Amino acid sequence: MIIYGRRSIKEAIRNEIEIQKAFIKKNAINMEDIIFKLNKKKIPISFVPVEKLKKLTNNNHQGIVCQISKIKTYNLNELDLFLQNKDSCRLAFLDGITDTKNFGSIIRNAECFGIDGIVIAKTGSAQINDETIKTSSGAIFNIPIYKVDHLLDAVFLVKEQNFVILGADEKSKKHLRNLKFNNKIIIILGSEGKGISSPVLKKCDETFKIPLHGNIESLNVSTAAGIIMYEISESKTKE
Repeated sequence: MIIYGRRSIKEAIRNEIEIQKAFIKKNAINMEDIIFKLNKKKIPISFVPVEKLKKLTNNNHQGIVCQISKIKTYNLNELDLFLQNKDSCRLAFLDGITDTKNFGSIIRNAECFGIDGIVIAKTGSAQINDETIKTSSGAIFNIPIYKVDHLLDAVFLVKEQNFVILGADEKSKKHLRNLKFNNKIIIILGSEGKGISSPVLKKCDETFKIPLHGNIESLNVSTAAGIIMYEISESKTKE
């Protein structure tokens, strides 16, 4: 697969992601640091016309595109192992979020605000592709993504390990600010159109909403995720 954009590629290099080849625009400016790091790792570089980069991606490549191996994701058993004997852990479960840009933005928010991992279903979820990586600004390289057969499988798993499951639901009467966050919590976010699916929503210990004061009735899911994750982060600093 390919990745593009300077920040994404810097994060890939920093996280020892296997980069097979780099394509850099001829005479690109302010690229010396990236070129130095690529050379240090002995990664092949081709200096190419901008037309070549446009053939690789139609998106804003910022003068550089790299070929990388597929990003590693983790399964339910690996999630189980990760959670063993954890006294403190905070995860985000994404239920039916299919837009890659929203997915990437949520990953970026999660990494910025100290969420320990993201769980998605193998089907009915956004793909991890070049757009996801770019929108996450490379944050995807810093946070584990768990892909499970069914999101309910992961819900049952965390319930067994005494996590509190909190669902973001605009129909809830409880406000985000009135929540009490403990050390082991799951935040579930649903799609903008359908919200959290009914079987998953029924397994939530509590639901909440973000109070809005304007005429628009809802937030973009990645914006909502940022607000929620900020509140979680703030609660953690007060512990």
